[in-house]
Amino acid sequence: EGSGLTLDLVYNPGGAFLPPDQATLQAAYRSELLEAFGIEFSNLFTITNMPIKRYADYLSRRSELESYMQLLVENFNPTAVAGVMCKELVSVQYDGRIYDCDFNQQLDMPMPGKKF
Repeated sequence: EGSGLTLDLVYNPGGAFLPPDQATLQAAYRSELLEAFGIEFSNLFTITNMPIKRYADYLSRRSELESYMQLLVENFNPTAVAGVMCKELVSVQYDGRIYDCDFNQQLDMPMPGKKF
């Protein structure tokens, strides 16, 4: 504390389930990391995995893709759209192609006519 630096953590679910409530998880991590390791952090963000490429293949091999897709549909939160990282970030591939979202990069969908 007092360094002026920001340390943000990201919780990424390790399976075909949604992350826990972000505020509850942040409080639990803050307590556990401080008590066990003396670590303080600024924020904890939870993310929900998009079933594309490797993750979709993984879910498919486990016969979980359809149920995970249904879980996403049933839990869609329109208020979360405002915080989607793809609205403010771009990804640049090694060859200079620009993507308006890392998901689009995984799907090889660059921005038309844009190259860095």
